[in-house]
Amino acid sequence: MKRVIPVFALILVAAFAEAVPPPRLIKGPAPVPAPKIVLAKQKMNMRFILPNNGMPGTVNIPSKNPRRAIMEEHLLTRKGETFHGTFLGYDPVKGLKWSHPDFLPNEIDFLPGRVSRLNFKVEPLPARAKPHTCQVKLSNGDTLAGDLARMENGKLILDTWYAGELAINTAHIKSIKPGFSTDKVFFEGPKNAKNWTFSNGQNAGFPRQMIPNLPPEAQKQLKERAAQAAKQPTWKLTNGIFESTSSSSTVGRNMKETPARSSTEFDLEWTGSLNLYINFLTDSLTSYSQCNGYCLRLTQSYIYLYRYNFNNGAGRGGRVGNNLRVNLANLQGNASVALKMDTKKKSVALLINGALIHKWENLTNFADGGNGLLFTSRTTNRMRLSRIRVSDWNGRLPEANTKSQANPKEDYVILNNSDHITGELTGIADGKLHFKSGFGEMAIGLQKVGVIHRATERVQAVPAGEGLARVSFKTGDSMAMRITGWKDGKVTASSPLFGEAAFDAAVFQSIDFTGQPVRQTTTVPTPTNPNQLIERGFRIRPQIPQKIPNGLRLELNVLPQAVDPKIKPRR
Repeated sequence: MKRVIPVFALILVAAFAEAVPPPRLIKGPAPVPAPKIVLAKQKMNMRFILPNNGMPGTVNIPSKNPRRAIMEEHLLTRKGETFHGTFLGYDPVKGLKWSHPDFLPNEIDFLPGRVSRLNFKVEPLPARAKPHTCQVKLSNGDTLAGDLARMENGKLILDTWYAGELAINTAHIKSIKPGFSTDKVFFEGPKNAKNWTFSNGQNAGFPRQMIPNLPPEAQKQLKERAAQAAKQPTWKLTNGIFESTSSSSTVGRNMKETPARSSTEFDLEWTGSLNLYINFLTDSLTSYSQCNGYCLRLTQSYIYLYRYNFNNGAGRGGRVGNNLRVNLANLQGNASVALKMDTKKKSVALLINGALIHKWENLTNFADGGNGLLFTSRTTNRMRLSRIRVSDWNGRLPEANTKSQANPKEDYVILNNSDHITGELTGIADGKLHFKSGFGEMAIGLQKVGVIHRATERVQAVPAGEGLARVSFKTGDSMAMRITGWKDGKVTASSPLFGEAAFDAAVFQSIDFTGQPVRQTTTVPTPTNPNQLIERGFRIRPQIPQKIPNGLRLELNVLPQAVDPKIKPRR
């Protein structure tokens, strides 16, 4: 009995010791609890909140549309209320006309001084849109894209698809990236389904060149399976946009004419978690793995490059280099992707939103596959592909330093070969930059110019004025303007930047009538009682505020930093 009592006491002490909570920190936030780790032979997969600034080692990619929290059309009032519905028109005197089936009457007018921000439905650019090469940065931080036509008499002329010719006052221009190129375009679309091959996981068993070599019975079974698979969902083409909501669906085509150095670009939109495979230089338009060629895999947090070889009815694949850790969640479902390929140097570079992500060099068997381009969805989440473009590439990448040296008195020009000159920009005409420097006057071809930084003493602030709103474009650009009319898809506006102009409403993504970023996150119910709609605002009972989290939820195979570094997950 004497031996039993000490043993029982030790068991009680151990039990209470495990029940004691860990000590709390006196200063700073509470520690993040370590996730439960199961030491089993399986892939570790955990969820945690990733801060906006990413994790160590991740590649930072600039976002095109930072405000995409609400995908549908809505407006925000000065009181911080959110109203969903449909935008009908705008008049600077009467205000903003709005429609909603729950409103009585169905159409109401919001007073001009009561609206803070108008957000249009998140949609891709229309088919009539075209990519522009020149980027102009203004003194107030706004940016503008167009094709550089000329600069004369204190005006920079941009030719745009959304507003025709815009004459920008050079006094307010901070920098110019001409983006001038004589590159030949080999493909631009999609405009129709002609020459595109659509399939899904059920009919992508063999490359087409292998079918004639199969036994007759195998060919029959393959054709029957393909006929059944044709009825299954795959990519759909609508108004120049490929859209997929099914996993393993593929769409591709052969690019018959491609130069030794080419650029393949496209716009990508997605919901939920991204998982897209892009095959290039491939000889198969039905399978991402049973082929000869390369496959770039874009996921939410990693990017991989694979090389596949298909010989004697068997396919083999292997990863090229290490995987790249990225944070595509920060892009909030919208990105411009570009693949720059050089068959002579056997290299390919990946750019996202104009930022160089990685360059793979000295690739083996680089152009031994085909000339096919194939997109494969690996998720049931909605994905869209648009503005696919294959063109010449001059071989230059955005690796050179494009930041100017501080020079308040002279303009500073950085050339594409990283050389630079200082002096005074006197004009742009006939594809040449006219510049006056200490060496005298010179004319430089715009294809050699990387970026032009104006002397800080020559740059004037944009004059402040009443009624100026900040308009954000779907291209990611923005500009301050005073909206004077809105009718039949055309928006008339004036500004000290460009005078007067008429814009295509399809380019508008949002309008900030205050010129300040929106900080509120309150959502209110739609009013159905017309007595609640009063002349100077709305008396509405707000719901509990639903704030958008600052972090982004991702799935990674690494542990949070707060976890004991001695504990490592099994891979």
